[in-house]
Amino acid sequence: NRSAMGVGRLSAGGSLMSAAAMLLLLAAVAHAQNVTDSAEEIAEEIREAEMEDRNKFNPRHAVARLAFYQDEHPEFAAGIATWLVTGTIFIVIGLVLFIYSEVQAVLVVRDQDFRAKLLRQNYMERSNMAPLEEYERKIMAPRPVISLFGVLLIFVALACMFYPLCDILNVLGLPSAPCLLVITAGAFFSAICIASFWMFVVWSCTRPWAAVVFLLISFSGNMLIPTGDPLLLLLWLVVVTGLGLGYFFWLPEMYRGQQSEMPPWLQDVGNFEMSADWRVVLQTLREKADAETDKLTEAETQKER
Repeated sequence: NRSAMGVGRLSAGGSLMSAAAMLLLLAAVAHAQNVTDSAEEIAEEIREAEMEDRNKFNPRHAVARLAFYQDEHPEFAAGIATWLVTGTIFIVIGLVLFIYSEVQAVLVVRDQDFRAKLLRQNYMERSNMAPLEEYERKIMAPRPVISLFGVLLIFVALACMFYPLCDILNVLGLPSAPCLLVITAGAFFSAICIASFWMFVVWSCTRPWAAVVFLLISFSGNMLIPTGDPLLLLLWLVVVTGLGLGYFFWLPEMYRGQQSEMPPWLQDVGNFEMSADWRVVLQTLREKADAETDKLTEAETQKER
């Protein structure tokens, strides 16, 4: 009996030990599984962090990537330089034409203001001013065409200078799907701001209130263009178009229709009427060229005398 009891105790002890070992084994497996899951989670977090770092724009990596691409494609830099040189040529020509046209308009308007002052004070008679007024008409008639053509050249120049950004974005792997649309819109708004600024500079002494209007247009545009928000830029375009038309066309027409004197803060910038007939436009350009040639010839004759 004692032997049987000892064997039973040994069996019971063995069963307990086996159960304890099984529990320890299950605990070890569960712990290993938890460690594996934690390791996988940590590895996944590391991979996500690496992907985020790759997606972040790094200027040093961008420069290195461009340099590597340039080594493999030597024509890349030549293409960018071609666009930049073309844009520079166009913007110089456009600015020269625009500033030339507007400076000439300022000189004519200043002469007209001075003559009007002399007429009001009875220091001059209108009877002998017909040839001078005809000359000024010929000079001012093509002014809108020349000025707007200069602005158009500025727009084309800026578009040429912005275009290489699309190629650079492609090389860097950054999104560039609407790139042509973005640079076209940016060049358009920038051309308006540049033209408005030079109008402010040219007319600031002769028409200070009108020059302030141009300065507001240029300053507000330069503040909004870097945002890149299309809705804000379209709203700005609508506002400045209404402001320009109201200040330079609608309000003067209203005062002229009422036959009342315009207030001092309402100033014009000379005649800016343009014909839609291209034959008339060409005729005004020829008349302007002939008038300036005749004036230069007359000046040379007077010098010889």
